Amino acid sequence: MVTSVPSGSDRKKRRGPWFTLLAGLLLLLVAGAASAGVLDRLKSGGFDDPGSDSVAAAEALERSFPDSQPNLVILVKDPKGGPGSTAARTEAETIDKTVSGTAGTRVVASYFDSGDKSLRSGDAALILVRVDGDENESMRTADTLHEKLSDPDGAVSVSFGGITAINNDMNKQVEKDIVAAESIAIPITLLLLVIVFRGLIAALLPMLLAVLTIVGALAAVNVAAQFTDVSVFAVNLITALGLGLSVDYSLLIVTRYREEREAGRDNADALRVTRATAGRTVAVSGAVVGAALATLLVFDQYFLRSFALAGIAVVLWAVLGSLYLLPASLVLLGDRIDALGRRRRTRRAPAADTFWGRMAGLAFRRPILLATPVIALLLLMAVPFAGAQFGVPDERVLPTAAESRMVTEAVRDDFGVGDDRALNVVSEAWQGTDADLARYSADLSETAAVTRVVSAAGVFRDGSRLSPLDPRTAASFRDGDAVRLQVQTDVVPYSEQGGDLARAVRAVDPPGGSKVLVGGQAAQLVDITHSIAGKLPLAMALISILSLLFLFLLTGSVLMPLKALLFNGLSLVGILGVAVWVFVDGHLSGLLGFTPSPLAVSMPVLVFCIAFGLSMDYEVFLVARIKERYDRTGRLESSVREGLGASGPVITAAAAILAVSFFAMLTSGVSLIKMYGMATGLAIVLDAVLVRGVLVPAFMRAVGPYNWWAPAPLKALHRRFGIKESAEVEPAPAAPPHLTSATEPQTTGSRP
Repeated sequence: MVTSVPSGSDRKKRRGPWFTLLAGLLLLLVAGAASAGVLDRLKSGGFDDPGSDSVAAAEALERSFPDSQPNLVILVKDPKGGPGSTAARTEAETIDKTVSGTAGTRVVASYFDSGDKSLRSGDAALILVRVDGDENESMRTADTLHEKLSDPDGAVSVSFGGITAINNDMNKQVEKDIVAAESIAIPITLLLLVIVFRGLIAALLPMLLAVLTIVGALAAVNVAAQFTDVSVFAVNLITALGLGLSVDYSLLIVTRYREEREAGRDNADALRVTRATAGRTVAVSGAVVGAALATLLVFDQYFLRSFALAGIAVVLWAVLGSLYLLPASLVLLGDRIDALGRRRRTRRAPAADTFWGRMAGLAFRRPILLATPVIALLLLMAVPFAGAQFGVPDERVLPTAAESRMVTEAVRDDFGVGDDRALNVVSEAWQGTDADLARYSADLSETAAVTRVVSAAGVFRDGSRLSPLDPRTAASFRDGDAVRLQVQTDVVPYSEQGGDLARAVRAVDPPGGSKVLVGGQAAQLVDITHSIAGKLPLAMALISILSLLFLFLLTGSVLMPLKALLFNGLSLVGILGVAVWVFVDGHLSGLLGFTPSPLAVSMPVLVFCIAFGLSMDYEVFLVARIKERYDRTGRLESSVREGLGASGPVITAAAAILAVSFFAMLTSGVSLIKMYGMATGLAIVLDAVLVRGVLVPAFMRAVGPYNWWAPAPLKALHRRFGIKESAEVEPAPAAPPHLTSATEPQTTGSRP
């Protein structure tokens, strides 16, 4: 008896997929180790332009007048005896000793030492603390103090507020929110995957890919945080987008693989065709999504750049896993991918006869009837965005029960210290005399909307000095050549009036050639808005050019990419209008549990770039299928019907699952994340259902044979460099009968 010995080539083919999966496991282990402690290195700020005047003013105050900028507020409250009680004073002594014994911290002002009435309100008093170090260092130090001293429920309650405490609470809330959101998103996603894939084994593949993608992206962000500032909010994008893209690409590849198997191809041939079609679609989709997210790198705010870094890392891991690990799994599983699932008893319905195939047919017959209400709805949704108010995130993004928010609001409403509405004017090289300082203070006090100006020269209103300052207070406004002035106002800083005030104060020239910097919330808003507006045209140009380029390479058309830009822009402006209606105007605030506040200036840019990339993701899914059919038949209507009929279920399922990942963020305690999750999730759903399902086929019907038009030079360019989805695909040996009507007119098109 002669035994057949497998050839070296056969053994290599069998071992190859195992080596690929083992390499993936090794990468997962390395990435897991590299991602350890990532949240400890991330920051909660990053909304400012580091090169702006307002940031320079804050840094100058830090250097020359650090005690004027306490960043930690400790509120001591004795409901029975008030701040003068023995128990309250004993608690204050403990706080003072603990702060003094902690490196990098000092008490700047305390009611219990000075008796300053502005530091007392009813039964409560304040201790103002300065914590040195960068954002993360000061947060860790403040957290140590909080653990030792905080006792909000004690007989003498001690609670913490101020910017450092707010940042601490925000980071901790984000960490909890990630766990809460994923505990909702993962079970729902797995259930939907089992339903969509009709089996547990197939459903587990995208979940395993998501684990690798998320852990890999966290590792990349952790490494990046060693060299640059990275926002903690980027972790929310990693978890949601990592899960979503893994599901999107897995759906695309596994669905196409199953189709080819059902069409009669063997395992190897089905996988080859899947790679040549769905695999190329994944590569193009990843390039489009990555390019959209990469445009955030042009902005100076590390809050936005962090999302670019995180998004690019997610896309790379998801694409690489989909193109290498997923096919290796399919090779090893073969038909066992349908194990532990419900097998089909009948052949799949023809693509043109599915719900989305019939919808495409209806859009072809009644394009205006279907497209008009959709466009009207998107325009109506966009209306509130015209009245948007912009600002910078503050304590209002936290839950009302957050300790730092309650203390910060109490300080603002009940005490006479600080003035978060004031503009801070600072010069580290004042070249004028005392008289010059007085004249400059008087000039500033004459500016519209200024209530008074406080400087070392005194208190000024309407161009006149009301009173001098006592020597101790005056010393806090001048230190050698460094001077600071406080410009007080009743105007809301994060408003158009606040911006006008900041610009007016900056327009007042100081005497003697001194250089001054103007900071404060109103100036901060002006600088952030100016910075983002200055970089926005470049970002929009890049996102448009890159999207047009990739879609042209895929379709060979000029009109199809332009159509995608138009429809995506329309739907995303509508989504931003909904965001304003909900989170600025306050509708649904009771249901969703947040405090209405101005829209963070960075958020429209962030939502637009992320949602734009995901919209293009589905555009690639749909257009690739339509173009593949059109290249084979040259018939437009049947190509659109079959293309949407085949890709529609995949797009709808992928959008539903991806939307779950973002809608899960509505459980967050940070309103900034709620808004981001709601806006992105809604954009995904509307794009998949209304734009891809209605507007795209209606547009293609209206344009007709010009869908694939391009000037002759560009056509030649596409023939040489274009992405030809069906170049390696031959008809299946047992393909189902073609469902195209024989009477459909032919249109010009290329055929393989």
